[in-house]
Amino acid sequence: MLMDDWGDLPSSYRILPYSIPFRVPGFHNQARPTDRVLAPEACDCDAWFDSFADRVASAVGRAFVPVCRMSDGEFFFLFGQQPPSLRLRPRVRLVRRVGQMLAGVRRLKKGFHASTAPGVSSGAFSPREWREYRPVLGRHFLEVLDKGVLGIHLSYGKSPFQEHYFPALGRWLRDAGRRLTIDNYVPFYDVYALLRGPRMRELAAGRRLLVVHSAVGDKRESISSALTKVGFRSVQWLTISPTRSFADTIDLASLADSPDICLVGAGIGKPSILMQLEPLNVPCIDAGYAFEAWANPDRQWDRPYMTPDAHFDVDRVRFLAAKDREMLGRS
Repeated sequence: MLMDDWGDLPSSYRILPYSIPFRVPGFHNQARPTDRVLAPEACDCDAWFDSFADRVASAVGRAFVPVCRMSDGEFFFLFGQQPPSLRLRPRVRLVRRVGQMLAGVRRLKKGFHASTAPGVSSGAFSPREWREYRPVLGRHFLEVLDKGVLGIHLSYGKSPFQEHYFPALGRWLRDAGRRLTIDNYVPFYDVYALLRGPRMRELAAGRRLLVVHSAVGDKRESISSALTKVGFRSVQWLTISPTRSFADTIDLASLADSPDICLVGAGIGKPSILMQLEPLNVPCIDAGYAFEAWANPDRQWDRPYMTPDAHFDVDRVRFLAAKDREMLGRS
């Protein structure tokens, strides 16, 4: 497939000028022929990733570069539920829309509750907190865009997943007077590929790591052990709330040592946490589900781009299709 081959993606979803084949260095075995990603330029996806990785690597121990991911959970929090994908059959869209309306009634009473994985909360908000925090979250995402990189889920494939949020995202950016470029935006999975792929050892390389996360006990020890094996000289922790990180205030004065790089797992509240880390003057990366794979290696198979090609079990590639079906059922 060639540059600017949109396939059957509706024109209203084409919020960037180009659609390019989606590939990630170190993970080429996991690319599917139908995978595309929206791009601000007609660039090579491998080179785009390498430029992003180079920027983070050159900032280690030197400069603040916040990196934050945005996918369906963040889109829903910011923009509310959007009509189902236009690529779905009319009958399926109708059924989905009815389901969305019923779920919306429940959320008016219960608020926002989301999970990254079973038992791993992304955040818990009352209806009032959700209304009040939505513009705050939006502002902090824009601050990340201005000072660092947003890893936005603007890829799409054969089965619709999060693409129905694209128009709302485009309107939000236009209203804020922001424009995505190859410098301030990368594909969502590039962040995972950086942290779980071959270039992670380049970032670690005897450096001091700060982890901002809610894990305690055995899970914390497993994460620290995995990151030490990657090559970090030391792993220091700052504990945050597992469900309400959006309300946390980070105490940088409590740090025993100055880190060279920081990894954050903070659910929906992550952009607010990232921006509080600016005085550290180091790259601060929203690692998200990568923490679950470091805590329990079996979980690396639950998400794409968690296992580089050198260790990828081709027989287990079926999990990608299974997850696509699962996600399709949730969207």
